[in-house]
Amino acid sequence: MNETESEGEGERANLFPLREIPTAPGIIGYVNVPINTSDVRAFKKEMGKLMDDPLGVSERLDEFLGTSIYSYEDLTAILKSLFNTEEREMIRQAGIWEWERRNPQSTPGDQKWPSQDPRWNAQTEEGRRSMIDMRNIIIQGIREAVPRGQNLSKVFGECQGKDETPTEWLERLRKSLQIYSGTDPDSPVGEVLLKTQFVAKSWEDIRKKLEKIEGWQEKGLQELLREAQKVYMRRDEEKQKIQARVLVAAVREAQKQERPQASEKPLRKAPPRGATRPQKGTSGKWVEGMECFYCKKKGHMKKGLSKEDKR
Repeated sequence: MNETESEGEGERANLFPLREIPTAPGIIGYVNVPINTSDVRAFKKEMGKLMDDPLGVSERLDEFLGTSIYSYEDLTAILKSLFNTEEREMIRQAGIWEWERRNPQSTPGDQKWPSQDPRWNAQTEEGRRSMIDMRNIIIQGIREAVPRGQNLSKVFGECQGKDETPTEWLERLRKSLQIYSGTDPDSPVGEVLLKTQFVAKSWEDIRKKLEKIEGWQEKGLQELLREAQKVYMRRDEEKQKIQARVLVAAVREAQKQERPQASEKPLRKAPPRGATRPQKGTSGKWVEGMECFYCKKKGHMKKGLSKEDKR
């Protein structure tokens, strides 16, 4: 059950739905009766996939939950065991939208399915009614989460290109949603689909940043887009810094090669063969054309004579 299974198991070892128990003659109380999470895992294998058969999934889950009353914590744990983050958000938004459509004058949908545990009291009629309403909203949300009869696999198969800007990526998603699913991107369901796909299928560095935002599922699409653009721009700035460092290093290396090393001394050129070598005069300077006082030849001094010349 990968990520969804571990999430559900990590939070609670068991689920405790409420059941009616006679506590005294004529008095009914509600107690928690545990359900092992292994039952939920086994059900997941039979449930089917939300994207392939939302109606079938909703009917099977409705039957699995039965007539028991589940607390907010129990329902949340069950959803985490059965669906991934994107699917849960789609179900919640679709369920809230459907509740408000059917009950325009009633309690707002985000209060019927709050994002935080409202601590409903199972021993009061109001608390139990809230739990039952949330359960029904979940089932209805599953039915309405995925547009019917459309090729959503093409929409969910889209991924952001590495060099594609977040704005271009979002616009491509909007067009795909309209073309392949017939869903209005500006509708509540369409916005949830866009948001979940925009985050889940963004390029890795952008996706990691967006997923770290606390409660990103509750954020508006434009806010997520701004955060994605920040990551994209920082990536471009970092690339420019690297290019600048490489260029500076190349220039320094070129200058280093053009400049002679301080330890290197320029070599003296040897005189051409047969040329007369300057000789030192009485002033200590070499004078062109001086003769050897011993042999009367030019180009050397006495100390340069061989033994044969001295004879």
